[in-house]
Amino acid sequence: MAQALYFRITLEPHHKHSGSRTGRKIQFLAEVPISTAKKTAASPDDKRSTFREAERLAGNLTSFAMTGRPHQTGEDEMRVSFDSIPGISDEIANRHADAEKDGVRLWLLGADAE
Repeated sequence: MAQALYFRITLEPHHKHSGSRTGRKIQFLAEVPISTAKKTAASPDDKRSTFREAERLAGNLTSFAMTGRPHQTGEDEMRVSFDSIPGISDEIANRHADAEKDGVRLWLLGADAE
């Protein structure tokens, strides 16, 4: 059985007041130990609940990976999407994570325009 869940996370910033898209996409890779997700999942024995909790834990680190601080009130809103992936390369895994908390690791890959 796998020891961790892996995600490609995409953030798409939206302007707070107008709601219009900025045209940028910010990409991350995340590694969430299953044991960590189970600790706070609503139903730890349910795979779907554990998976959703892993997404939540990874998503919570995105702002910290970009700015070094949690999401602040007044910042532009972000549309967040998660794609489950089978794993990450050794090159990424051996690199220092841009954000880490309770074993959850997140790497900022970069931003691009649409």
